Amino acid sequence: MIPAALWIALIQDRQVPRELARRVVTAHDWASRIGREMGDSIWPGYRPDTIPVLYLLRGHGTLLLGWRGALPPGFTPDSAAGGAGWQAAVDQAAANTAAELLGRGAAQVVVDTQSIASLVGLTAHEAFHVFERASRTEGRRFGRGENSFLVTSYPVFDPQNEAGMALEGRILAAAERASTKIEKRMLAREFLAVRESRQRALGAELAEFEQLAELNEGLAEYALVRAVQLATRLPDFPDRAGAEHLQSGKLVGLHQLTADVTLSIRLRYYATGPALGALLDALEGPAWKSRLVHQNLTVQDALADASGYRATELALRRQAETRFVMASLRRGADSGVAGLRALRRKQVDSILAAPGVLLAVTIEGRSLGLCGFDPQNLLQVEPGVLLHTRWVVACAGDAFQATFNTPVVQDRTAQTVRAVVGADSTVKVTVNGADVRVESPLVSLRASRGEVSRDGRVLTVKIKP
Repeated sequence: MIPAALWIALIQDRQVPRELARRVVTAHDWASRIGREMGDSIWPGYRPDTIPVLYLLRGHGTLLLGWRGALPPGFTPDSAAGGAGWQAAVDQAAANTAAELLGRGAAQVVVDTQSIASLVGLTAHEAFHVFERASRTEGRRFGRGENSFLVTSYPVFDPQNEAGMALEGRILAAAERASTKIEKRMLAREFLAVRESRQRALGAELAEFEQLAELNEGLAEYALVRAVQLATRLPDFPDRAGAEHLQSGKLVGLHQLTADVTLSIRLRYYATGPALGALLDALEGPAWKSRLVHQNLTVQDALADASGYRATELALRRQAETRFVMASLRRGADSGVAGLRALRRKQVDSILAAPGVLLAVTIEGRSLGLCGFDPQNLLQVEPGVLLHTRWVVACAGDAFQATFNTPVVQDRTAQTVRAVVGADSTVKVTVNGADVRVESPLVSLRASRGEVSRDGRVLTVKIKP
C-alpha cells in the first residue's frame, strides 16, 4: 500500500521516525480510500480524498499529504508520492482543526501516539470541518458553527440540567445497543422528550448553542466514527482492535456524559452528535443527511421527523392548513412581502435622493455599532439593511461616534451608514490630521481615525483601523 521509495524519502532524507510516519501515511491512505471507493458514504458531497491534510508530528515536523499541484512555500516536495511534502518546523501549540493553505481548505491533525484507526477518524473529522466551511450558505445552519463563547455562561452548576444531560446520554447509549427498529424509535422519542424539556429550562440562546455544537462538532465526530466503521468493512483494514476500542469508548462516553468535570462541556456534543447520527441511520438510512441540509434542520429536528415524534403535531397542522386554505394565505403573504420590499426600497431611494449633502460613513477593521436607536422608528429594508426613520447614534468604540437627527440607512453587511445631513451651507467639516468632525443641525460626527473625501454631493468619511 505504501511505496518503499516513500519511506526512503520520508525516513532517511527527512528523518521522520519510521513507525510514526508509517501510521500517518497508512491512516491517510485509508481515509482517502474511503472517499475514492465509497463516494459519499460518510456524507453527501463529502470526499476526504479531495482534502489535503497537514499532519503535525510533535517534535519532528509537518507532513503534508494529499496536496495537488505545486507545494506551498516551506515544504520540500517528495517525488515518490504525489502531493507529499515535508517541513521541519511544527507549531507546538497547534491543535486539530480546519486550516487554510494558499487559499485552500486543509485539515490539520496533531499526531502523538494514536492508533491507525484513531488517525483515520481524526483525518475524517478535521476534513469534514473543511467540507462544512466550504458548504456554508447564508441563512443555513449547516457549516455555521456555534457561538463557543457561550461555554463561559453555560449553567454547569445547575444539577437539574446536569441530571437531564446525563439522562440523555443513557438513553442514547441504550438506543445504540437496541436490536430492533421499534425499540430504537421508542428510545429516540424518549430522548427528544427529555431533551426538549431540558432545553426549555435552559433557554433559547443556550439551547441553540447545544444544537449548533451538535451540527458542528457532533457531525464531524459522526464522520470520524462513520469513516472507521466503513474502513472495517474492508477485509484488509489493519487496525480492527483500534476500531473496536474507539467504538466501545464512544459507548462509555455516553454513559459518562457529565462525569468528567475536568473537560469542557462542549466535548459532550462530540458524544451525542455521532450517537444521534447513528440513530438516524438506523431509523431512516442516509436520506436524513440531505434532508437536514436542505430543510435547514438541527440534528434533533431531523430525529424528531425520522422517529415520528411530532406526528400528532404534523397531523394537526395539516388539518388546520386544509381547513383555512393555507395555499391561499401563502400566496397572499408572497404578494405582501414582495410589495413590502418594493415599498421599503422606494422609501430609502426617496430619503437618499432628498436635496442636500449625502454623508456616507464607512468603517474598516471593526464593526459599526449602535450606541442608541429608537426601536419604534426602525424599519427593515432587506436582510442586513435598516432604515432609522428619525434618530440614531452610530459608533465604533473610541474611533467614531455620530448622532443623526434625520433618517439614516444602515447597511450592516457593508458596514456603512448614509444620510442626507442638510444643505451645503449648513454642513461644517473640520479635519485636523486624522481627527475629523462633521457638524450640521442634523448630524454631529466625531472620528479620531478618519479620512474625508468629496464627490459631488457625496461626502465620505472613512474610519480607518
